Amino acid sequence: NTDENQPREDMIEFIEQRGQTRPTNWPEDGASQTNWKPDDTDIFSRSEKSWVSVGKTSDFAPNVGSTILYGESQLAVFNNVLHGEWYCTQNMCPHKQAFVLSQGILGDADGVAKVACPLHKKQFGLADGQQLDGDLSLITFQVKIEGDEVLVELPSEVEVNAILGTSGLRVTSSCMDITGTDLEKDILNGVKQVPQDVTSAATKGV
Repeated sequence: NTDENQPREDMIEFIEQRGQTRPTNWPEDGASQTNWKPDDTDIFSRSEKSWVSVGKTSDFAPNVGSTILYGESQLAVFNNVLHGEWYCTQNMCPHKQAFVLSQGILGDADGVAKVACPLHKKQFGLADGQQLDGDLSLITFQVKIEGDEVLVELPSEVEVNAILGTSGLRVTSSCMDITGTDLEKDILNGVKQVPQDVTSAATKGV
C-alpha cells in the first residue's frame, strides 16, 4: 500500500556477538516486552474511523497475509479465499512483540478462521483477534471490498501509532534475559566491557 519500508532495525534491536550482528534475544515469558495487551479490549471503540484504501484485491495473494504500513504501524491483511472473507489485524504477535503475523499460517478451528504465529505457533481468531490457545488477543479492523479496492476501517494514524507504532514496540536488549548465556559468563568473569543498559538489566533481574 506504500513504497515505504521499515528497516529490520526498527522492529528489533541488533547486537554484536563474536564479531557478527544478530537480533537480540527474545525476552522470557513474563518479562517486559512479552504477552503484550492493550489497555482496553476494544481500545479504538470510541475513535472516529474512516475507510482507508490499502490496495487492489490483486495486490493480496490468496490464503496468506500481507503487511501494510499505516503511518508507522504495521497491519496484516488476510485474503482468506477458503472462507470467502477478508481480515485485518495488527502485524505484531503479542507473545514476543514480533512483527510476523502476516507470515503466519492460515487455518480453521471448528469453523473459526485463524492464523498461527510462525515463531511460536500461538493461534488467533482472525475475526475477533482472540487467542485460541491462551488469553492474549489482537486488535482487529473491519475490511470491505468495493470493486477491486480493499478498504480498512481505521482510526487516525496518530491514534493507531500511539498503540501499535513500531518504534514503541521494538524489542531491545535492555529487556533480554541473559541467564546461563555466554554473555552472562563474560560479565561475571570480567572478560569484556558490556553496555550499561545490559548490566543494569542483569542486576535488576529484568
